[in-house]
Amino acid sequence: MLSRRTELILGLFFLGLSLFAVLVWIPLDSETGMIETFRRQTTMGDAFLPTVAGALMAICAVVHVLVSYRRTDNFDTENPTIDGNDLAFLLQLIGITALSIALFYWAGPIAVGLFAQGDGGELVTYRQMRSTYPYKLIGFVMGGFNLVFLTTALIEGRVRAIRIISSLLVVAILIAIFDLPLDNVLLPPNGDW
Repeated sequence: MLSRRTELILGLFFLGLSLFAVLVWIPLDSETGMIETFRRQTTMGDAFLPTVAGALMAICAVVHVLVSYRRTDNFDTENPTIDGNDLAFLLQLIGITALSIALFYWAGPIAVGLFAQGDGGELVTYRQMRSTYPYKLIGFVMGGFNLVFLTTALIEGRVRAIRIISSLLVVAILIAIFDLPLDNVLLPPNGDW
């Protein structure tokens, strides 16, 4: 672990960088704003995704600064940089990510294969159903929840009920940001089908 002073400097650096990007760089470098409305159709502007990414980076930097500020020790630890525990953690994180991506990509098509039918009872494909509820959200919700919940459980070293709620809340916020206000956006991975 780096020293408290180094962690604070890193957090403040990334906070400043993200605020510069959101407030100066992105507005000057984008031809359109966050949201564009043309002929009663609302679409994502050029600045939408970079601004959301910059804002999330600023939030993470603020959290990092606050956590570093509250640290009681001021010095580097004497532990080796990478040990067996770190490698085990990395392998578990890779497994969680792989499982989440598999759920993210295949949960929707599997649900369509099991439950969806056309008006006349004929079979339908996921491509036909990818923009209809609930199929458009199944992969995003299952993969996103799995990734956030299991990653926080791994980091904390235990499973807590409050993390179920916070993971569902994170996924719901992402859906509210990317799916609800925009008419022509398919949540990932629906655009790949």
